[in-house]
Amino acid sequence: MEESKKNEQFSLTWLPKKTFEILAEISSAEIEKAKKEVIAKAGESLEIKGFRKGKAPENLVVEALGKNKILELTLEKIIPELYPKAIAKFGLKPLVSPKIELVSAKEGENWQVKFTSCEEPEIKLENYKDELKKLKAVEAIWTPEKGAEDVKKEKTAEDLAKEKDEKLDKIIHWLLENIKVEISELIIESEVNHKLAELLEQTQKLGLTIDQYLASTGKTVESLKNEYKDQVQRTITLQLLLSAIAEKENLVVNQEEIEKTISQAKTEEEKKSLESQKYLLASVLRQQKTLDFLANL
Repeated sequence: MEESKKNEQFSLTWLPKKTFEILAEISSAEIEKAKKEVIAKAGESLEIKGFRKGKAPENLVVEALGKNKILELTLEKIIPELYPKAIAKFGLKPLVSPKIELVSAKEGENWQVKFTSCEEPEIKLENYKDELKKLKAVEAIWTPEKGAEDVKKEKTAEDLAKEKDEKLDKIIHWLLENIKVEISELIIESEVNHKLAELLEQTQKLGLTIDQYLASTGKTVESLKNEYKDQVQRTITLQLLLSAIAEKENLVVNQEEIEKTISQAKTEEEKKSLESQKYLLASVLRQQKTLDFLANL
């Protein structure tokens, strides 16, 4: 169900799955000011016959640039300032870069631009811990198939690691099957496009076109997109679930843990890479801490 909010310049409409649209109105005065600035800036480097570089009159600069280019440059100047302002007005926390649509841009009138993005979905964990404990309790029940020797046998580190992985697989399966997470299509689409861009880069390095790659694998662009969509849906759902659990259980990663991980890097190159990506490292460590927490319930 749609829900709207308004102020002088922006109107916010909520759509399903925490997706939102912001309709922004840009005054004609602001547009004219931005136009003059971009025309002046472009004129500084424009070479027009009969005039020294940067000295051509404004009307010739406008003629040389053309209406479409001026429109493009004006939007490039206004939008980077407009969107953060709109986000701040409504206190939003978007997860992906917005889709931008120019709704109207008539000469001498206010312009309208629409931004579409989304926030993190709400996740209701309810009594998830109780359910997971029941799940593990059922698995722990002794059965004749196990045999007395299996019960007495001392477990090796390898056995314990394997057992932990099996437990986590079952826990993850339960979480994915039983906790509803409604993810905006914008998030899925953004990640699928990212994976397609990575694939394109990889095929180019191999000297292949994307068509040659698809022909060699017997896939189509559509089937590849669907495959990526399924992968992305599962991955993002799990990441959001683990993040929600970490938040609920107050699982945090401190600076000492981050520095300890960096110090354990095997090479200087690896250490520098970790140093430059501390935020990502903290996220990975928090995810691992959450998985350990679930395994030990």
